[in-house]
Amino acid sequence: MTAYEKFQTLELDKALLGLEQGDEGSDYFCTPVGAQVIGWAGVDGIHCCFVEGFGEMVFAVSPANLPGDYVHPLARSFEEFVRLLLACSGLDAAEQAHGWSREEFDGYLAQYPPGPEQRAALDALGDGMGLAPMEDPYGYIKEVQSSFDYGALRFGEDYWDFVGRPSPPPEAPAWRVTYGGGWWDRGGRQRPGTEIPVGKTFTWGGNVWHIPAVYPCGKGLAADFCMEIEPDRMREFWARWRPWMAEGRALTPEDEDRQRMENPMSVDFDIKASVNGREVRRESGSGFGWTPPDCLPDWEEAGELNRQDYEGLWVLEHYGLDRGKCWLFRRECFPWAAKTKPRLKRLTFTLSQLPAALPGPRFTVSGAGEDIPFLYPATGREHILHVEEYESQELDTGRMAHMDDGEWEYPAHFTAMTYAVWPELPQGAVSVQDCGEGDRPRRKAPPNPMGPTATRAVALGVIGGASGPAAVVLANGSGARRRYACSALRFQPGEPAEWRMVFYKKSTEDMEVNIEL
Repeated sequence: MTAYEKFQTLELDKALLGLEQGDEGSDYFCTPVGAQVIGWAGVDGIHCCFVEGFGEMVFAVSPANLPGDYVHPLARSFEEFVRLLLACSGLDAAEQAHGWSREEFDGYLAQYPPGPEQRAALDALGDGMGLAPMEDPYGYIKEVQSSFDYGALRFGEDYWDFVGRPSPPPEAPAWRVTYGGGWWDRGGRQRPGTEIPVGKTFTWGGNVWHIPAVYPCGKGLAADFCMEIEPDRMREFWARWRPWMAEGRALTPEDEDRQRMENPMSVDFDIKASVNGREVRRESGSGFGWTPPDCLPDWEEAGELNRQDYEGLWVLEHYGLDRGKCWLFRRECFPWAAKTKPRLKRLTFTLSQLPAALPGPRFTVSGAGEDIPFLYPATGREHILHVEEYESQELDTGRMAHMDDGEWEYPAHFTAMTYAVWPELPQGAVSVQDCGEGDRPRRKAPPNPMGPTATRAVALGVIGGASGPAAVVLANGSGARRRYACSALRFQPGEPAEWRMVFYKKSTEDMEVNIEL
């Protein structure tokens, strides 16, 4: 007797488990070909089934989901499926886990414990099957789903009539790595470099990195860096930022700093290389991220892969990397220290984290001479920002008129502030920025039909603002460092600005990676 046959003999209310008994067939368009239904959830047409050709693997079919997200495997065998039900108090959490972070999964189980009747049904299930609850149900489900080939499932014509047949995948281009040519041979007529497998793996900044290969080219060395990211980290990031990202909420400058700091894909670093003992500086680089389709946030509609998705797959396939992980790919280029290409014997890469922006307090200024106390987060010590000069200034925008025949008016007024910090902080440790974005250019008169349209996007370099530069340090005769900040551009002079402090911190020490060839 199989485990499923034994389950069928149990005298318990299976509907309390989310496996109401009924038809073994399904007329839902998204049920895979060859499915045998083993239970119905009783809501939204959700059902569990075996599928011919996949043995005892148990699948959940959810017709109310978005296209491409209808079917997910839950367990490799029926026994493991029962242990999953015991750990999840039924089907609900297990069926929805594909779109949840671990935090959401655990929160659901804590919020909806089984009632007395359901608890009795679960106890009867465990005793009747002689099985115990699974220790880590969430981790098990994610591992099963990340390793499953969804393309192996077959669907009927109704399915394809509804979702549309996918376009054929683009053909992978020849793997040609040129100096400064990006990832897909944009190096003009350069000859490609010869691939030298490296297979170097190391841990830096809490992440696992791979240098799978380097490529000596005519002008210099190209080296590939691949950083792997556990999918749960991305899911947890998306869960934290769901209210903003899913609903399109506006982010404050402080929110933007925190989002960049928390995003596992946001890893900013500088890199130097030593070739056979001779140091060379990085000249250029390019990169992109890749996320498995089953790890996309739940507010993004599932659909066909785009070009970058396929590019990520081509990199993973070429280097034999895990398709179940999220990845950050970087290709860095270093010019030769001599006029001729050397024979590679020894490489050293030095990785240096760029300081991350930490949001500080907001403040306003009415004039020179004011003192603003603040705590420096790296030490917890109190410091004073002393405003030395504070005045409105005007930018000359006359040179911009030739760009659009004088139809656009540009903001030109800003507030400039010179300040000092006591006790002194290292250069680059703090900056002051305008919290506002400033005013956008506007038309001077009704649009000229032959001129720029009203939907034209006009870009203007701002002096300061939410994305403005770090403070500029000025020299003076007193020995104190004077720092300079200025507001975003506005049409009206003297508009008060709200300022904010931004602190910069490195959390990871530099690392040398040595490679013998």
